[in-house]
Amino acid sequence: MQPIPYFGETLRGNWIYEPKIDGWRMQMISYGENRLECWGRRLERNPNWTVKLQYIHDTIHGVIPKNTLLDCELCSDRGRRFIPSLFAREPKAKPIVYVFDMVYYKGVDISTRTLKQRKKMLSEIDLGPPFYIVRGKTLTDLKSNYASEVKKGHEGIVIKKLNSLYIIGKESPIATHNWRKIK
Repeated sequence: MQPIPYFGETLRGNWIYEPKIDGWRMQMISYGENRLECWGRRLERNPNWTVKLQYIHDTIHGVIPKNTLLDCELCSDRGRRFIPSLFAREPKAKPIVYVFDMVYYKGVDISTRTLKQRKKMLSEIDLGPPFYIVRGKTLTDLKSNYASEVKKGHEGIVIKKLNSLYIIGKESPIATHNWRKIK
């Protein structure tokens, strides 16, 4: 899903927060041991990044279960402006991939399960660098949780309702009130 801005309304239910990571949205799809695809979620005409990011795939060969789709953020160790270099023959930065959700797991559509359930399933995948699972923390105090992440160098936070579903539209995930960005 896509987060929408938070306007200060009262939050009801259980929420978590995650850092608002300044990268490029990406989905990784595993079709088995020898086939992993990377797709951008930007507005480019051909968002298939598989060939250009082959070197990233090689680091997790066989780790992501067959028929699994991960929702990620592609970043670099040198900041956002170096992300385009990750697509070059000789990148000028090292990739960092933050994995924050999962839509399909072993061929099963889990988008209708709660975020809490999807996060638990995601934690069962043993990813190593440059992949990092964004687990989320319990939202306790919006202002201090936000300040804590900004102090770490993030652009803000994304708050997510723990019982939220991953709603998919015709062409992309749908923005809902259950995922809110604060930056």
